[in-house]
Amino acid sequence: MLATLRPALSLLIAVALLAPASFAFDIPLSDEAIREAYFLGQRRDEKTAQFFEKYNRRLSPPESGPYISDIAFFTPYANAVELSRQNSLGYSAQDALQAYKKHGDIVSVVITIVFTANYGALLEKPINSRSGSTHGYQLRSANFWRDFSYRLFQHDELIEPLDISGQATYAGNGDSSGSSDLSGAVITLTYDAAKISSAADADVVVDTIADHQLVTTFDLAALR
Repeated sequence: MLATLRPALSLLIAVALLAPASFAFDIPLSDEAIREAYFLGQRRDEKTAQFFEKYNRRLSPPESGPYISDIAFFTPYANAVELSRQNSLGYSAQDALQAYKKHGDIVSVVITIVFTANYGALLEKPINSRSGSTHGYQLRSANFWRDFSYRLFQHDELIEPLDISGQATYAGNGDSSGSSDLSGAVITLTYDAAKISSAADADVVVDTIADHQLVTTFDLAALR
């Protein structure tokens, strides 16, 4: 009898070991989980900030070139918290539930780029001038972020995004005119959460100028 049970027991153990790798995050989110995320986002206090610490990487500035200052990896639950944090007046737990039903289980990778002393709003370019000067300047395009590449890997396998979007950022130039200058950009990549395994680390790879590559790893097992 024992000999007969052993093959079946071995099969159950194998299935149990393999099962976690076949599932992504805790999806779909329950109504209770969305409500919890809503109230956590509405707090906007130290507890909310502590929650996001696991989801965000603050990076050191480079010696030269653009500064990839932050990379965030938002699970569907973290996205619900962030959406609630961004909305205050008139945004209810019911609105949070409807937003989740509308967008579904989405993972977001948010990359923040900040200009530096040698990679700023002004772009040097060669010119022909009677004054003898061979260099001039032009304003950098607000779509400069499109010149870089942004990728997500698990087990060296590239995961294709559903969408990539970018938004230029601006900062005051310090004079009395109240004008502002291009200061960087925020890039958001969205993914189908079902295609990302919570049992494996995720590598976010950013390629910028001069073949400079930045790799940031997230332990997805530590994220909700």
